[in-house]
Amino acid sequence: MPLYEYRCIACRQEFSSLLPMSRVDDAIPCPSCGAEDAERKLSVFAVIREGAVSVGGPAGVSGGGCACGGACACAARH
Repeated sequence: MPLYEYRCIACRQEFSSLLPMSRVDDAIPCPSCGAEDAERKLSVFAVIREGAVSVGGPAGVSGGGCACGGACACAARH
């Protein structure tokens, strides 16, 4: 199930929600104020692999997590 990120129009709170793709267009209530006018944010992620940074997709992802054992920013600093 994909994780979608939202920003509430009313209170500007940012939050995320695990939803099936069939519910992506449903109104999602803000956990902070309860308003149902949240906008879905465009989500991207960075993958660091052998000193190179790739932004966007899952290509080249190996390992995972953090704690300097996967594709995280702290691994590049060590």
